[in-house]
Amino acid sequence: MTIQNIKLKIKNPSRGQSIIEVVVALALVALVVLGLVKVSISSINNSAFARDQRAATKYAQEGIESTRQCKEEDEVAFWNSSCPVLAAPSNTKFTRQITYTQIEEGKMQIDVIVSWTDSKGQHESNLTTYLTKWE
Repeated sequence: MTIQNIKLKIKNPSRGQSIIEVVVALALVALVVLGLVKVSISSINNSAFARDQRAATKYAQEGIESTRQCKEEDEVAFWNSSCPVLAAPSNTKFTRQITYTQIEEGKMQIDVIVSWTDSKGQHESNLTTYLTKWE
């Protein structure tokens, strides 16, 4: 081996590093893209949960209003806790439960629970109000 052959072999030492640099750059780009995908999926899931929570709260408010309307239209049925329970709208994933609890004479606690299930599990929205007899 002559000195000239050794110089030719050492002359271009950065040639092999360019492949390593490309692999490292691709790995970094892949990590950034995966991070962005994860953030996007999380954002979409949070948006869907917020939409469902808003709908459940609306259905719970409708339950409170139907109870209030029952009290105004048929006070005897209301104080006997025999008002018809307004079901959640059909073709939805929501269920509504209305509970009457007489706290004291002339004071009724109304609890409305709207529940639903999604990919994250069971959720519910609770509203409570108190209705009293006016004398």
